[in-house]
Amino acid sequence: MTSRISCPNGHSTRTISIWEAAVALSEERTIGVCKKCGDGLHYRIDHTHANDPGAKERGFIVTRAIRLGTRLAGDEDFDPFLLVLRDIETGKEQILPTFWVNGGNKAQRGGQLPPLLSLEEWKRLFRRLDSSFDEKEERIRLRAYELYEQRGRRDGSALEDWLQAEAELAEPHILGVAA
Repeated sequence: MTSRISCPNGHSTRTISIWEAAVALSEERTIGVCKKCGDGLHYRIDHTHANDPGAKERGFIVTRAIRLGTRLAGDEDFDPFLLVLRDIETGKEQILPTFWVNGGNKAQRGGQLPPLLSLEEWKRLFRRLDSSFDEKEERIRLRAYELYEQRGRRDGSALEDWLQAEAELAEPHILGVAA
């Protein structure tokens, strides 16, 4: 997986690191401007999926980043993020859990290992990705209760009601998780 900072015209720059770009996106700041053409810089990831029979390289632009909070791991600073990637060709979005580590020798390295998070932590993160998350969940809850009432308030089908409500209220825009 190759990452780089470039403008839409393909001019790459090394004046800002990949980590600095992720931090800027997490703080809703621009990454910078290309010194050659003046266009805005973006964080690009090129990747070939292991299970792709044609081994086609796909390009993604990181559109958003959520910084999960710096944590200490032994003598290293562990800085995990969720990156929202937009496939350049299809426009489809995915979420890529990633991290950077500054070791004891201050050498920085990164990786794509999913952080271990509780259900509540994931919900909190998705609320940060999409502020309407709570509204959607409340609409599903209300619709599931309507289905429960339509069945005569008989217990035993809560999960079925919830899944039916989710299906009825589903929106076509879904974020996938990149592995």
